[in-house]
Amino acid sequence: MKILFIRHSLAVERDEFLGHDFDRPLTDKGKKRAKRFFEKISLIYPKIDVIYTSTAKRALETAEILKFFYPEAKFVTSNLLLPGATIHELKKLLNGTEAEVVAVVGHEPDLSSFVKELMYAPNLKIKLQKPSLVEIEDMVLKSLLQYKHLKAIDEKNHS
Repeated sequence: MKILFIRHSLAVERDEFLGHDFDRPLTDKGKKRAKRFFEKISLIYPKIDVIYTSTAKRALETAEILKFFYPEAKFVTSNLLLPGATIHELKKLLNGTEAEVVAVVGHEPDLSSFVKELMYAPNLKIKLQKPSLVEIEDMVLKSLLQYKHLKAIDEKNHS
């Protein structure tokens, strides 16, 4: 199974939001970034079978934008992916999944922890920006794409 760990896009800052942290939405800039990011990601990953997402609003909104680019993907929301999620909760969620390509939309530092634990690399230094993607397959880190890499992808495609 190929797992694409995706950090949510830019959200309203905690100190600017009056409600519960789980209700913080994406900013307009965050929505635009996610659309641009996933437009490029869809060129690299033509198929995603299942999209698992945290129920926190910023992750859910990011996952809904991802779903636009993968309309055939099964869409699953889960409280198991809320901030503070553990590798055990991730494994519980993925247990029995026979999909070839799975996207997991969530939060930091949880996603980085998942990557480290799945790779048995506790000393790996990784921090995902908003938005970004890490591909893991057979316990090997295959790719790390962050929003700032889009410029390089654009330049390569235009040369």
